[in-house]
Amino acid sequence: MMAQTTYMVQIAHLEKYFGEDRERVHVLKGVSLDIPEGSLYTFLGPSGCGKTTTLRCVAGLERPESGTISIDGKTVFAAGDRVYVPTNRRPIGMVFQSYAIWPHMTVFENVAYPLTIQRRPKSEIRERVANVLKVVGLHGLEDRPAPKLSGGQQQRVAFARALVNQPKVLLLDEPLSNLDAKLREQMRFEIKALQRRVNITTIYVTHDQSEALAISDQIAVMHGGKLIEIGSPHELYSRPKRKFTATFLGLTNLIEGRVLELGGNSAPGRMETKKGVLCFVPATAMQKNQPAVISIRPEHIQVHKRKPEGLDNVVEGTVKESVFMGDAYHCQIAVGDDLLRVHTHPFLSMTPGEKVYLHLDPQSCNGLPAEDIEGIDESMLGE
Repeated sequence: MMAQTTYMVQIAHLEKYFGEDRERVHVLKGVSLDIPEGSLYTFLGPSGCGKTTTLRCVAGLERPESGTISIDGKTVFAAGDRVYVPTNRRPIGMVFQSYAIWPHMTVFENVAYPLTIQRRPKSEIRERVANVLKVVGLHGLEDRPAPKLSGGQQQRVAFARALVNQPKVLLLDEPLSNLDAKLREQMRFEIKALQRRVNITTIYVTHDQSEALAISDQIAVMHGGKLIEIGSPHELYSRPKRKFTATFLGLTNLIEGRVLELGGNSAPGRMETKKGVLCFVPATAMQKNQPAVISIRPEHIQVHKRKPEGLDNVVEGTVKESVFMGDAYHCQIAVGDDLLRVHTHPFLSMTPGEKVYLHLDPQSCNGLPAEDIEGIDESMLGE
């Protein structure tokens, strides 16, 4: 018998507007989701999609026009019942883009501040600060002045201060955006390790696709104030159900066509395209004879110098560009009027103008309905 999932945060039918009259903007459009206890749950999407507004509603920093929010089984917001629990009475800790580390305070004083303003006993403050500094790896730096800390250490102070109140939920809004690329990558591992160590339910907001893939248990993809798709990093990257998810979450190739056969019983479907008939695996419900697209990642296309025999989904192309990136060559290969992006092994060098054959692995050809979100700005899509 499977164990029942316990949800730490539950959000239902959130509607949020900013502005008034003709300037009124519909920011959240019926957002509903359940966040399991102990999970690291990421809101991912382009600027203006509603991810930070949703986080701020959970924190109590924004008040929606309708909907409900509960934390640890207790309702903290219900528009219909006029329930609104203020931020300081919600069991949350927060870390934002600006760490708000006070430069005139030491590490200990920064972390102890939430307990100090609650007038907790000094012995309790010392014990709780010492424990949380051990958790975040700052033990021994209690007396270090804040300006003497590195960027990574300052962020750990912000985490420690958010955890010292022993919250039920940790809210992180783009916490790595102020760090350089190398430190940002390092801190991804530290955040994930910290979250697992303390086993605290964490909601993480970012527009960075690689960041979301690296740290998350579950990702909620948002666009235009709506939830587009929810799944694990592997599910959303390997088998997305929406074109927006496929294009926003990493780099992909989209091949338009018309469904000839849907397949089934482990047999792939077949789609008519300008590149010939291609086999694919439907990622969601599709209909025969309807327009559709195949999404395939650059790393799932194999390049051959000679035409391989006995394989489905082989197309002929001409190398347009090939750029060495260290771990791979990033290539643009013309197939008819279209360019396919391909990542090849670093030892497989190719020259512009060279004729090659591409094998599009049928199991990696993700079949999606042609219709998707209208009005998407192409600049929002992942590169």
